[in-house]
Amino acid sequence: MDLKIKTPRSDDYSEYAEKVRSEARTRAGERGQLVRHEVGERMFDLMTDYFPEEYAARRRSGLARAFGAGLAVGFLGRELVRYARR
Repeated sequence: MDLKIKTPRSDDYSEYAEKVRSEARTRAGERGQLVRHEVGERMFDLMTDYFPEEYAARRRSGLARAFGAGLAVGFLGRELVRYARR
């Protein structure tokens, strides 16, 4: 990068400093997301290891809700197709 910054108070310096701060914020946000993702995965792994009954119950509950939602969407879709054919 070719910078011609004469003094720390110049406009060029201010623009460069803002660009550096912006890039640093972006990188920090990306790292924060990565850390949250890693922590979530590790917590999930710990839950499955230390609380297998609770994990199985939550999984069954989630699967039952997903199945119910699938049935409802299928039923509504079928009725919409029937209605559209009239």
